[in-house]
Amino acid sequence: MWNSMWMLLLYVGIAGAVGGVVNALLTDNGFFLPRREQVDGTHLYRPGFLGNVLIGAVAATVSWGLYGPLASVLIAGAKNALEANASTGNVGLTLSSLVGAVMVGIAGSRWLTNEVDKNLLKAAASQAASAPPTPAASKQIALASPVEALNIAKGIASEPAR
Repeated sequence: MWNSMWMLLLYVGIAGAVGGVVNALLTDNGFFLPRREQVDGTHLYRPGFLGNVLIGAVAATVSWGLYGPLASVLIAGAKNALEANASTGNVGLTLSSLVGAVMVGIAGSRWLTNEVDKNLLKAAASQAASAPPTPAASKQIALASPVEALNIAKGIASEPAR
């Protein structure tokens, strides 16, 4: 049973990672590797699609571990308890659990994306607030993705005052 439990966890983790990839496809950030953005001497960490994949896999695995059919199975403890645990019978992974893991992976990685976007937008607001007013740039920022908004704000902040 132990080998099958770990294999099921692996399948759920892979399904969550697929959810992370789906989230990367749904966002406007694209598929980039993890990197840091520097804004006014501070660094913003952007985990990229690899962060989405990792968070999706972890979120799905944790969710299934908490609420799946093996949630109450002992995996460590006294020998007698573990031996009694071995008689739990045949367990498996249902289709609903597998696709639920994809959904949890999307949701978990979406949370990560939203947190990163929030930091990028705060940095963009800070940059734009310190720059001279530019109506054209404010319209561009309103329609831009968070990273584009930051780049526009950096551009107007670096322009010489008129």
